[in-house]
Amino acid sequence: MEKKSYNRFFHLHTVSGIVISVALYVIFFAGAFSLFRHEIGHWENQKVIPLEEQNVSTNSKMDIDYFVNVLKKEKYDLNGREIYLTLENKRDQELYISESKDTLSANASKEYELTINTNTNKITEQTNEFYSLGSLLYLLHYFYQLGEFGEYLAGLVAVFFLFAIVTGVVVHWKKIVSNFYVFRPLAKLKTIWTDAHTVLGVIGLPFQFMYALTGAMFALAVLIYAPTDLLAHKEDNKTTKIEEFHSDFVMDSNYLLNPIIDSLATKWPDFTPKYIGISNYGSEKGTINLYGYLDARTKFIHEGEITYNIHSRKVTSESNPYNVAYTDIIRPIAWALHYGYYGDIGILNKVLLKTLYFLMAIITCFVIISGVLIWLTARDKKNIPEKQRRYNEKVGYIYMALCLTMFPITAFSFIVSKLLSGSTQSEVILNSVYFGGWLLMSILFWLKKDNYFTNKYTLLSGGLLSLCIPVVNGFSSGNWLWKTFSNQYYDIFTIDVLWLAIGVLTLYTFTRMKKTNTKTPIFASTITQHEIK
Repeated sequence: MEKKSYNRFFHLHTVSGIVISVALYVIFFAGAFSLFRHEIGHWENQKVIPLEEQNVSTNSKMDIDYFVNVLKKEKYDLNGREIYLTLENKRDQELYISESKDTLSANASKEYELTINTNTNKITEQTNEFYSLGSLLYLLHYFYQLGEFGEYLAGLVAVFFLFAIVTGVVVHWKKIVSNFYVFRPLAKLKTIWTDAHTVLGVIGLPFQFMYALTGAMFALAVLIYAPTDLLAHKEDNKTTKIEEFHSDFVMDSNYLLNPIIDSLATKWPDFTPKYIGISNYGSEKGTINLYGYLDARTKFIHEGEITYNIHSRKVTSESNPYNVAYTDIIRPIAWALHYGYYGDIGILNKVLLKTLYFLMAIITCFVIISGVLIWLTARDKKNIPEKQRRYNEKVGYIYMALCLTMFPITAFSFIVSKLLSGSTQSEVILNSVYFGGWLLMSILFWLKKDNYFTNKYTLLSGGLLSLCIPVVNGFSSGNWLWKTFSNQYYDIFTIDVLWLAIGVLTLYTFTRMKKTNTKTPIFASTITQHEIK
């Protein structure tokens, strides 16, 4: 490559990376923890089921008609409503009832979220509004706190990140293999950060490219759905043959659902229903939507869906998991890759897969920080005007303070969420603690104007708070690590172990930090010559 072209790509890579660095760091850091958002919710609420109550009937044997009759006998008028029921193999099943389209229906404008105990058949209404820290981090991952603008902002950041990845590969292409094996801890600072940036960047390259692409797809969905909808429209104009499929039941005044669902569940071999949606209940336009999966080991794209018209007793639409159209494959593949969900692969495999995704996200955070430090050290030269150098330093202080304080405030928020009762933990309180504390810490470290100090004490405070998390959980709930593991409360155990490992590794890193004699304070745990020997 010509030197002129190389310089262009190099500057494009640098500028695109610096512009999005803080936003990208927030996305990956929040995304790393939001991978465990369901486990975090259970850890906060301590939703555990005694071992003797964990055995439940299989999904296909769930008596849907019984639950519907119980709802009718209670205060729930189902006419004209949509009913959504999960069919997961667990004791407590979630049920959602939408607003009614029948204006004469009692409480037509009210919607309900219910929980069904499959052992006692007891239906309870979820009245408390519990807001999980996992939800907060998941929303922050997409900048949903800023509304629709935040989502598109996250999408633009993903696009720029994709651009930075491509230009980075172009810049380092000739030496991408040789430089991978090079690490010079005793060289000058810029070389240290360049080596770390290159090595970790190459390790995480497939992961980062995948996340940049799928993140842009989800956050900028309007750019994806326009062409895919056009393709889908062209396919719809063709004659689409739906295999004739009639349920072996006789519809009567009792509006029986079990025979329909049992019959639809046999539509495809090895198909397991997971969700049921009933639309326009009690109406001639009433339909049943059955959504489920094949065994994940059978097919990578294994989702299937059937829509059945109760009045005509015919399947009106279907998505055959054994024969998925191209336009229907894109989003499920992107979704599986982005969220690390590949079907029912077992509890241990899910935890290991999420842990791998978590580590790759944290590595990406380090790549982002090292890129900023390369930019800072490269511009701390005598040939650069003093005014410009001071400006670069100020930008560095702000960037480092905003990024590095996410760690201790996240750990602190976990402690606060555990100390709050599940019935009192609200969105306002948790947002105030997280974002208020983050802003306060960022300002304090920014005022210090010392990147080494910022790194050192965010690691120290974050590490200590991380170790406190499983201890606080043990004292507040009695669910200590050894108890949660022996009782098979794996969600709670996973979160405690995760924070314990983070705390130990962070404090070890803190003890290995040595301040380097340099004019510009740095973020680093550089290794001295004595330590190498």
